[in-house]
Amino acid sequence: MKKVFAFLFLSAVILFAACAKKQTATASTASTNATSAATYTAEVLPLIQAKCTPCHLPSKGGNKTNFEDYEITKKHAADIVRRIQMEPGQRGFMPAKHDKLSANEITVFKKWLDGNAAEK
Repeated sequence: MKKVFAFLFLSAVILFAACAKKQTATASTASTNATSAATYTAEVLPLIQAKCTPCHLPSKGGNKTNFEDYEITKKHAADIVRRIQMEPGQRGFMPAKHDKLSANEITVFKKWLDGNAAEK
């Protein structure tokens, strides 16, 4: 009987150790992904094309600051982040006349700015 309990106890310890190791690896991967910098081409431009159109996209008829141009967008990166974090109704809120960007979308812009606004 003692051998059965010892076997069950040892099995439980091994199972818990394996699960804990897997959770640590998953948390580490998530942390790495959360802190990796976004790039203009891969993450920011698609959001701009989806959320800032047509105003900031001359190719769509917009006549505001051209955010299809990387250098111009990079120059305005801090102001973009500041304005998209505002609440609707506040003076300067963007995107004007539209819903606030989601927390994940705002995070993309912040990660891009924090990563020195890399192009690619």
